[in-house]
Amino acid sequence: MKIKAVCELTGLTDRTIRYYIEEKLISPLYTENYLGRKTYSFSEKDIKDLNDIAVLRKFDFTLEEIKSVINDAEASKEILSNVKDRTAQTVLDGQNKLFVLSQISTEKTYTVAELAEALSKVSLDMPEHKETIKTNILKTVLSVLKTIIIFAVVWLPIALSIFVVTISINDYHYPVFEPIMIGLTITSFLPSITVLIVSKTKLKWKKIALRILLVFCILSIPVSFFMSFGIVSKSQTTDIRNYRDFDADCLANRNVVFQELFPNWPQYFENVKQADGSYKTVYLDSHYYYHYHEGFDYTYDIYAEWPLSEDEYAKEVKRATAVFTKNVENQTYNYKFAEIIKGDYNCLILYSGNAPFAKATDNYDYIIFAYNDENNTVRYICCDSLENGAGQPYYLELDW
Repeated sequence: MKIKAVCELTGLTDRTIRYYIEEKLISPLYTENYLGRKTYSFSEKDIKDLNDIAVLRKFDFTLEEIKSVINDAEASKEILSNVKDRTAQTVLDGQNKLFVLSQISTEKTYTVAELAEALSKVSLDMPEHKETIKTNILKTVLSVLKTIIIFAVVWLPIALSIFVVTISINDYHYPVFEPIMIGLTITSFLPSITVLIVSKTKLKWKKIALRILLVFCILSIPVSFFMSFGIVSKSQTTDIRNYRDFDADCLANRNVVFQELFPNWPQYFENVKQADGSYKTVYLDSHYYYHYHEGFDYTYDIYAEWPLSEDEYAKEVKRATAVFTKNVENQTYNYKFAEIIKGDYNCLILYSGNAPFAKATDNYDYIIFAYNDENNTVRYICCDSLENGAGQPYYLELDW
């Protein structure tokens, strides 16, 4: 039976019953969770003992006296005499209590149950005894601190991971989730999850198991924290509608040459009039790729491609060539210049770091304009990486 039902049956408060348990007047069975909170299960005998104790407390038997009778019925002689003497001196309700107590012989030994039975016959109208519970402030503070620390140890790995992932998602425009890192991070939660499961069981070695698991929970805090940074570590999109909408920290936002070269309004679609007079947006054969990663260093790749009409194509090649010519002459960023034919494309390149179209193993910075006279297609490419920050630039993967 749970403590709430016992309170209703005995008329005692939850705190009073727990106080009697702390004072070892009764010892019901219990289970204990990872925070040390005990859930009691009371038997019929426990309820009978509580009722008996409640009766004796009505007659001002102290807890120590009741405990003495529980441990040694022979002590009831002296204890009963002491209670009589104390009662005789009591002004409030003294006469009623003394009248009842005087009818019980002090020459006979009694158990708690026998005393309760004898007194309860005439104590129905007696006022309930209000238990005065001593509070150990230091013990209470230490208990609260222990609960807070254990709660933090169990839940901190999960809370920190959620915090890191939330920040990462907010930092990236187009977050990409890494399944492997998600799996490893969840694995780091196993000690916390196991604590919650074990706390609900009735294992023989439950306390020892929980202590060991709490140690693993502490060790998992830094592990889960650093693992969480790998769950969302890059931003990536191939939707051309996101054209030039970059992450705030992406340096392309501050690259003057990039801003000049990449058109502000790419011609990747046209509005075609339908038979009913309405217009439908028809996307051309356009392609787009944006990738941004920031770890200890950073790397980003931006690529856009679309076909143009013959007139538009000629204008765009002329405009883009002028951008390269101006920057080569001004040496604004000390870029090196290269003009390369790669496959079907003429490529104008401003670069620093490794030579273009070579395997990139060091830091690099490439701005490329490529144009194909056969199909009037233009490509705009910008990729940049600090040393140790990159794999291969994206344009090396394209079909040239």
